[in-house]
Amino acid sequence: MRKRKLLIWLTAVLLAVVAAGCGKHADETGPGAPASGASGSTGTAGGGQDTPSNGGTAPEPAEKVQLGPLAVGDTAEVGPLTVTVSKIEAVGQAPAPGYTYVLVELTVENSGAAAYTVNPTEQHKVQTPEEKNAPYNLQATAVRSPRLQGTLKQGESVTGWLGFLAKKMEGTYTYTFTHPDYGEAVWEFSL
Repeated sequence: MRKRKLLIWLTAVLLAVVAAGCGKHADETGPGAPASGASGSTGTAGGGQDTPSNGGTAPEPAEKVQLGPLAVGDTAEVGPLTVTVSKIEAVGQAPAPGYTYVLVELTVENSGAAAYTVNPTEQHKVQTPEEKNAPYNLQATAVRSPRLQGTLKQGESVTGWLGFLAKKMEGTYTYTFTHPDYGEAVWEFSL
């Protein structure tokens, strides 16, 4: 048992050292260094440069953006993606008393060179006024169509709905779109 704990501890230390070394190397090589891609009130993040180490052009974020709070109807630029939240609705068909389905209609447009695949469980989040996550819910998403899904190539966009199961309460909810490389945008709303 002691050997197992020691092995786990050593593995964790090694991973921490490797992760810290990768961050240091990224800063020294330049692609992660601040570029002229951040601008405007929507907080665009992007930019990139040719580097001998990767043999080509790779867009790298200057820094992760934190946009918000935004209102329903507002548009945010998170890296190469433009995200607009058009509507947010509460539908009382939830399977438990005191809960509601929160439906978010949004449009995502990809202006980047790399394809973008919609990932509703990791990149989209609703939080209640007490800051508890409302999980993505397929039954809720089925209430409205079309469902937000797909892979977007450069210049393509998609409009659709995502559904979440949330506790119904007074106060301000948030919807957060997160891009793992470029940051996030947060919209506030009430039910």
